[in-house]
Amino acid sequence: MPFSWNDLLWGLAAPLLTAAGLRLVLVWIVGQFASTDRHDPDSQETSPEVKPQATSLETSLSLVVGAAVGYFMLQLGPWIPDAHYEWLPIGIAAAVLVAAVVGQLGNSVLIRFCVLPLVYAAVLAGVGYLLMPTWEDLSPPYLPYLLCWCVGATVVSVATELSPESHRWPFAVVWLGTCLAVAAIVAISESLRFAQVAGLTFSAVLGLTFVGLILRRSLVGGVGLTLTTYLAGILLIAHVNSWSDVPIVSYWLPMAGPLLAAVLGMLLSQKIPSVLRATLVILAAAVPSTIAVVLAFLATLPE
Repeated sequence: MPFSWNDLLWGLAAPLLTAAGLRLVLVWIVGQFASTDRHDPDSQETSPEVKPQATSLETSLSLVVGAAVGYFMLQLGPWIPDAHYEWLPIGIAAAVLVAAVVGQLGNSVLIRFCVLPLVYAAVLAGVGYLLMPTWEDLSPPYLPYLLCWCVGATVVSVATELSPESHRWPFAVVWLGTCLAVAAIVAISESLRFAQVAGLTFSAVLGLTFVGLILRRSLVGGVGLTLTTYLAGILLIAHVNSWSDVPIVSYWLPMAGPLLAAVLGMLLSQKIPSVLRATLVILAAAVPSTIAVVLAFLATLPE
């Protein structure tokens, strides 16, 4: 189905501009009322690639509001949930709230390695429960599918939040590429409306990236829980509601990209050249996403 000018306006331009504008406003507000946060010693890195850290509030809220504008203007779904897949906006809103609250608790070891993982796991367990249908013919079966989704999404969200790599510029490329891969796979699975919902994230993340570059801040830091909930949620919805031949591995591989990039960023030495480091991190995410899209495409080719 060809895209109209209306799709481009509300699906690309509106989320981008809304996310960028709201982030500017939130950064200004935070700067006025919490200027001491800019001098948090825990947020300073020795690497010149690491910008002042962004708060989860400024990035996650801006991302979701930007996507919500496109969702509303394109009339992609109801705001009051009825069917299982219509609970995704509620789950994303919960993720934003929790990410913002946890982000304000500080960067102590207790918060980062105890409170954050437990709270993120609780949020994603709730989201998975709401999104997962209980059909008898669900494949894989309900309980193992739900457990695998919740555990996988929790691991991705926690890793991308705790990794110092998430505050470096290559991770913006990682998230942008992941957003595109998710939208492509959902579209190939013949869920065009869900693909539009997924595509809104690309525009919003692009808006966050532009503002981060202008303000010389972390481009997409703080979106780990929110974006994982959004993308993993839409992949789950697309899979259980699709009758296409797209294999289940194509719905799981894209989220492995940010996870591999985050883990690799923690393992790589700070002494390696910055260009090489960025290349390796981006490739770590690009490979599984590319494989997922290729497998989906090949599976749906006419015989």
